[in-house]
Amino acid sequence: MPTPARLTTAGTAALTATLALVALTGCASGPAPTTAPSPTVIGTEAPEPAPSTTEGAAPTPADTPIECEGIRLGEGSSIDGASLGPCLQASIERHGSGVLTVSGDELGGRIEYHYEPAFEFRGELETGDGPVSISFVDDVIMVDSGTGPIVGDASSGDAEAQMAGVAGELYRVFSDPGFIDDLIRESESWTLTRDGESWRADSDAPFSWYGIPVAAYSAWFSDGWDPIAAESTSDFLGHTATIRQDFSALGEPVDIAPLADPQD
Repeated sequence: MPTPARLTTAGTAALTATLALVALTGCASGPAPTTAPSPTVIGTEAPEPAPSTTEGAAPTPADTPIECEGIRLGEGSSIDGASLGPCLQASIERHGSGVLTVSGDELGGRIEYHYEPAFEFRGELETGDGPVSISFVDDVIMVDSGTGPIVGDASSGDAEAQMAGVAGELYRVFSDPGFIDDLIRESESWTLTRDGESWRADSDAPFSWYGIPVAAYSAWFSDGWDPIAAESTSDFLGHTATIRQDFSALGEPVDIAPLADPQD
């Protein structure tokens, strides 16, 4: 058996926060929606149907996800969460794989993920409590905080395996295929602005998602809705932190291996 890792309370908090962030940035286990929503542009008056190209708005690329069709990419446009949620979910999931670079308050590192043949990921992270490696392969969560990998099991009588298992259970809650949609819907309205070569969507007000207070949330994406980055300020397990996630290597093959053989 691998040597048990010593997971402190602070280390577990950082780990569970990281797993929640994986969810917040789009590592879902299910397929993108197959039907287009009915996007609505919020305004003081009933809006006229928005053309694909208008003054102050970007053209809609031909490869735009159908969930995003009808959302006007215009400076200062206000979009309801019920329209933006399915669009952002589809824009992330359609690539099938990628790399997240995480940076922020007492947390940084790199996470690789893919959806096929199943959702799996592996991360190498630095936390305020030291380095943490995590993997989720074949439905098994493994954690290594520096002294060897352990298999998470929330029902285990072993305190360390149980602590790692709590992180895995949180992942399971957050990995529902509709969570991105759910997250964005929790904020009633979002404002779009041009930010250099990308677009930025900002929540217009604080909101709460699965009991986690989110003080601020922003997402960056291309004209064709390819994900670029996301940044959130939230209070998770009593720790308020601002975390940024940058996407790269979208659609490129990744080989996700577990930290160790769980049978060892």
